[in-house]
This record gives sequence, C-alpha cells and structure tokens, in this order.
Amino acid sequence: MDDVTIRPAAGRTTKPAPAASFTGTVLQDSLATPEAPSRTSATLVTFTPGARTNWHHHKTRQVLVATHGTGMVQVKGKPPRWLRAGDVAVVPPGIVHWHGAIAGQLFAHISFVETDGPDNTTWLEPVEEAEYRSVAVAPEG
Repeated sequence: MDDVTIRPAAGRTTKPAPAASFTGTVLQDSLATPEAPSRTSATLVTFTPGARTNWHHHKTRQVLVATHGTGMVQVKGKPPRWLRAGDVAVVPPGIVHWHGAIAGQLFAHISFVETDGPDNTTWLEPVEEAEYRSVAVAPEG
C-alpha cells in the first residue's frame, strides 16, 4: 500500500457485543484489524448505563481511550479506577480486570489490543451485580 486508506464511518457495521462476555447492552464498532506486520486491533465500544465486560485478561497489553461519559476499570482485588473522556488506561498482559459504564451514564472507549492470535482474550465470570453496584456510582467532583 502506498497511500492512506480511509474507511468512511457509514461503511462500518456496529454490532452487539457477545452476551456471554458482557452484562447489559454493549455495542462494538471495529475500527482497525491487524494487517501484518501490525498486530493491533482497535474497537470503539459503547456501554449503556450499567453495562460492563466480564472479568477477563489478555495475553498482550490493552489500551483503553475513554471517549464519552464516565466509566471505570477495575483490577481484581483492587478498587475501581474512574475513566472520563480523554483518559487513557493501560492494562498490562495477564491482569484480570473488567471495564464499563457506571450506573446512570453512557460510556464509550476505544480499545487497542496487540493481538497474538485468536485466543488473545480469556473471558471469565461476570462481575457480580452486588459487587458492581457497590462501586459503580459517580465519584464526587
């Protein structure tokens, strides 16, 4: 390729995220798929209020760029971290975590993952509702 490729937004298909790996309504819009030598995929993920991923981990790092609303990311055994538009979260390989919207707010992020094959993400159990509700309220300020 010797020129820039532009993929118009109207040409992309937004699809629902797989219910087996997410709680609530989550939409995914693929922005980039790996093309050798690149190993990076990029997906715009939109979470309706209260929606979130299951616990999971990746073989490679994941970078989350918050684009809209307020959300959170939580590493297993640690308190949640807030994400607001413009914030960037870098999740190292192998770290068990989840991310999604807080209760009452829409949240979107772009997920960048350096893939090493089709089994890059290991999906685990859903975040328990009581656990989610105990942490998913908007922070002060």
